[in-house]
Amino acid sequence: MFAARRSVPSTRLLLRTQRRWGSHGAHAPVNESFGRSFYVTCGSIASAFLLYHVSKSNEESGSPSWISNLISKWTPSQEVFEQRNAIHTAMMEKAASDRHLLGSQGPPEAYSLLQPDMMNAGSPYNVSPGSQADLSHVVAHYQRKNQEIEESRVARMKDGKVVSLYE
Repeated sequence: MFAARRSVPSTRLLLRTQRRWGSHGAHAPVNESFGRSFYVTCGSIASAFLLYHVSKSNEESGSPSWISNLISKWTPSQEVFEQRNAIHTAMMEKAASDRHLLGSQGPPEAYSLLQPDMMNAGSPYNVSPGSQADLSHVVAHYQRKNQEIEESRVARMKDGKVVSLYE
């Protein structure tokens, strides 16, 4: 009995909403158009048929159609394609030979030292005693070489020749 009394207000509310929405359910008829896609489809079919008919009419007479003439007018000749292909082939062969040339070279075996101090350009830490060799003869060699270069440069300057700074 109590459960039935509790469900009565929710049932009344449900009936009210059904009546309210049910009264507005019928709408007046609306005129709807075909839409944009219908007209685009019809227009594309008609234009395709017209284009086919125009291009076919000249071919029956033996002369090429105006579409074929337009395409042949703007297409480059075969000689242009041959020249482009020859240039491209030559460029690719040159690039391949350069790649093979540079790819076959390894790292340099020895580095030329510009100054004698570069021999000792290592870390001064964690060096065990007696591990470094005596490099005084190498330093003397490079000093002699630099002295000979300087003497030859001075001799050329005395002759009156123009000498570059970087020789």
